[in-house]
Amino acid sequence: MNTFKKVLALLLAFVMMTAMFAGCGDNSDEEKETVADVTGAPEISEPVTLTVLTQRHPGTTTEAEDLWFFKYMEYWFAEQGYDVTINVQQTNEAKQQTSLLLGTDSLPDLVWAISLGRTDVMQYGVEEGIVLDWTPYLNENLMPNLCARLAEEPAIKNSHTAPDGGMYALPYLTPSQIASGSYGTSERLYFRQSWLDAVGLENPTTEEELLEVLRAFKNVKTENGQKAIPMVSAANFLEKYLWTCLGFYGTEPNKYGSNLMIKDGELVIPAYTESYKHFITLMKTFYEEGIIAKDYFSMDDATAGGLMRDNVCGALCWWTLEYVGDDFKDIVCANPILLGDNDEIHVSRLSNHTANTIWASADTEHPELVAMLVDFIYSDEGAFLYRYGPKAGEDPLGLVEGWYYDEKGEVTTEMVANGTYANMAAYGRDRLFPNDSAGLRPAVVTNGTGEMIEFIDSVTGETYTCIDNQKIDGETNDGHWRLITIEKWTDKATSIRLPGAYLDSDQTAEASDIITTLQQHITSESAKFITGQRSLDEIEKFWEELERLRIEDYLEMHRVAYADYLEQING
Repeated sequence: MNTFKKVLALLLAFVMMTAMFAGCGDNSDEEKETVADVTGAPEISEPVTLTVLTQRHPGTTTEAEDLWFFKYMEYWFAEQGYDVTINVQQTNEAKQQTSLLLGTDSLPDLVWAISLGRTDVMQYGVEEGIVLDWTPYLNENLMPNLCARLAEEPAIKNSHTAPDGGMYALPYLTPSQIASGSYGTSERLYFRQSWLDAVGLENPTTEEELLEVLRAFKNVKTENGQKAIPMVSAANFLEKYLWTCLGFYGTEPNKYGSNLMIKDGELVIPAYTESYKHFITLMKTFYEEGIIAKDYFSMDDATAGGLMRDNVCGALCWWTLEYVGDDFKDIVCANPILLGDNDEIHVSRLSNHTANTIWASADTEHPELVAMLVDFIYSDEGAFLYRYGPKAGEDPLGLVEGWYYDEKGEVTTEMVANGTYANMAAYGRDRLFPNDSAGLRPAVVTNGTGEMIEFIDSVTGETYTCIDNQKIDGETNDGHWRLITIEKWTDKATSIRLPGAYLDSDQTAEASDIITTLQQHITSESAKFITGQRSLDEIEKFWEELERLRIEDYLEMHRVAYADYLEQING
């Protein structure tokens, strides 16, 4: 076993471990004081059976009980002196089945890769105690690997800590990849350099220059004689760019600013701030002056994409540069521009975790063994074994052929190489593990440099590191947009993304009713303001309408729920 581990350690592709620290649950003032930490492995001599419920990816052909990983974990336990049988059950109706199990207090020992909602955390964890609180087991002796991961990203621990200080479910962690070029929010506005050259202007750096460029684009002669449309957008990227430049961050901006966001350290709904006036005024200008098409609000993606492909627009807001084809090198990324009285811009990078995907029954007879099993998958070795299995010829169980590096330096196996499976993910889901969303995903370096890149958070000033495991080729369409986006936006990037709020069941229902009504009203009235059906002089009246729809109650509920989180961010 020691040789096996050493071989795997040499093959692990990333170096993300920081020094582990004692009692990783001890850095919160809200920690429960009534439950003592369990600091050591248990002394158990009798046979133990652990039951695990998991969901499967669609299209799998095997049964969960036949998967390699959990059989390997039985072997792993045996190597440490425990006689453990893991009884794995699968479900294709995860939400319905877990709701039934929670409602009848009949949970298995462990629920694997099935998300536990925050409302369920409050009801079945905080209030009823049906779901296990992991905090007594989160220490460097029993769960050292998870402690190390949470030390690397304290915000993840904070977002998983319930109001009573308990941690009732654990995250799925993915590698931090700031250099992917995608920050997951709103930075995607691009210009055609050929159009900028045609009007004799530079990539704008101010609001006035932005308007000057877009107005000038109206007069560009297109190749096919179509009338120029200065700017085309899909997926609300134009609106999201504006909200970002107005200083909002922390989550998806939404088209008209109806989501909770952060600005100047405060929790707000953008449409209920002074910045809304500036946003609506700009959008109205774009609409009235023909900078965006008159059918902008009804234009489907296929039509918008066709306009980009036909080189009819000089500014485009899109996911990638798919519609510009071989002309991708003509595209430049728009500068972040301070709008209104805003003096700072932040863009939230893609979340590197999925919340609450591993949880357990509070009635499990052997919580220490459950904790040991779970902690293994947060180690470099465990994450690699979970995703790829053993190296070819080194399966201690003799059940799978194992993986090897192909001529491109990528991890593969014979069943992928011969076409039985399309890729390693499909092979792994059918033969090795039940579902991706559990534990830690390894970052395997195949084309990147493997170096650690420093990332300074634009909000907190904290320095993070991430691995360069993705080679970006600027000579391709996909690589070009990533590189130009990285250049313009990385120094504005922040790790801060609002987690889901912990509201009790009554508050959740109330908040859902309020925000549904609010978002409908914000959407309908914003469109009226932009198209001239409603005067901009009525914006304050519009805010009064939002107050009658209980926007203040909604904000107060969430300001209380996020108070500690925002305090930690703001210091």
